[in-house]
Amino acid sequence: MSLRHAILGIVDYAPTHGYQIKRVLEEGISSFWPVNLAAIYPSLRKLEEDGLVAHRRERSADGRPDRKVFEITDAGREELARWRTLPPEGHTQSKVPLFLKLFFAKPENLGDAIGWIDKEIELSRGQAASLRSDLANPEAFSTFFVRFMRESGLAHAELQVELLQELRGQLQAAMEKRERSQSQG
Repeated sequence: MSLRHAILGIVDYAPTHGYQIKRVLEEGISSFWPVNLAAIYPSLRKLEEDGLVAHRRERSADGRPDRKVFEITDAGREELARWRTLPPEGHTQSKVPLFLKLFFAKPENLGDAIGWIDKEIELSRGQAASLRSDLANPEAFSTFFVRFMRESGLAHAELQVELLQELRGQLQAAMEKRERSQSQG
């Protein structure tokens, strides 16, 4: 899935501005597809150059600057329809910086690693709570697929918490064992 098609899909639902696109990507899609948020505005410009979206200026309240509201064009709808018929692109693993740190951690870094894990557990718990809240509102879903993605994201977040807690327990035990052997030696 390209960012290009994700943006087309969002503006196909309703005309929207860049910040709203960012929120949908962060809150709705990033649980199963990592998004480079810095690429949103360059992608919007490219989509507009390609004639797939167009923008209009909308006056903002409270004296804020006017904002661009993007709408999908007929060519954009055709491109999105074409993309929907293609099989999913190859599955890739998302990069998880925590896992790289843990992979190279040394015994003297176990305390740091536990701290990193604790932070990741809290982030995953926050994601799960947000998704649970979304799922409690039956009117929050325009399609079965949106609900499915949120349920999948919730299952992933809950499993992540469970696995990280298990890893944390193992590291805590290893750290305590190391400290005992150092105090006896």
